[in-house]
Amino acid sequence: MLVVTKIDELQKILKKKNINLRTSLVPTMGNLHSGHLKLISEAFKVSDFVSASIFVNPLQFNPDEDFANYPRSLEADLSKLEKNGCSLAFIPKSEELIEGIVKESADGYLSSILCGNTRENHFDGVVTIVNKLFELFNPNIALFGEKDYQQLMIVKHFVERKKLNLKIYGVPTEREINGLAKSSRNTYLTQVEKERASLIYKMLQNSKELILKSKELDDVLRDGLKFLKDNGFEVDYFEARCSKTLKPIASSDDVILLCAAQISSVRLIDNLRVKS
Repeated sequence: MLVVTKIDELQKILKKKNINLRTSLVPTMGNLHSGHLKLISEAFKVSDFVSASIFVNPLQFNPDEDFANYPRSLEADLSKLEKNGCSLAFIPKSEELIEGIVKESADGYLSSILCGNTRENHFDGVVTIVNKLFELFNPNIALFGEKDYQQLMIVKHFVERKKLNLKIYGVPTEREINGLAKSSRNTYLTQVEKERASLIYKMLQNSKELILKSKELDDVLRDGLKFLKDNGFEVDYFEARCSKTLKPIASSDDVILLCAAQISSVRLIDNLRVKS
């Protein structure tokens, strides 16, 4: 596996690459887990040359968030990528990647709802760095996890709006045995907290079953919210949206349930499709 830290070095390597190779990119912020590695394995199903970036993006953190303390495990990350056959790992320095960068804007509606209600400018920071990586790699495909469903939708919309020549693939969420969605931030949780955090997915599963049994949606959402609060969560949101647009649902829409909640100051997000 090639390990690259400088942009000019990356450009030289990519210029020498066989132009007939189909390429993919997996952008990450590191502290890799099996969900990230699933992105790598899925990338090899649709491409020949798979690159992963590791960059904790300061532009997507608000001042009161955990940028400084975000878990970093570079040596272990590189070992995992190599064992899983990754072709190239890009680990840029923040000052080089961000210097002179053109700030991009996420879709106004998509970035204002759900996580965007409390994380101002977060998604602008995401698309700014993602766009820079797309410019550097010019991949045929980029892969993102469906756990961050709103982010996935925003990146897809950004690519369409900019008319970029690549496809965005969403990869289903990887979970712990207890159902907790895999996340780099799970390392903040104790084992007891991880067990309690798994109640988010259990609530989503129960809510899905009730909706499929034709229970009133407002009642389902109210009961799910109460369940989380009763179990000690500070709930940011629990909503049902159209899975294709993230707009409020109409009767014929494909439905996705989305939730963000905190446990012991750790913010967790998850989602579950009801109809797809």
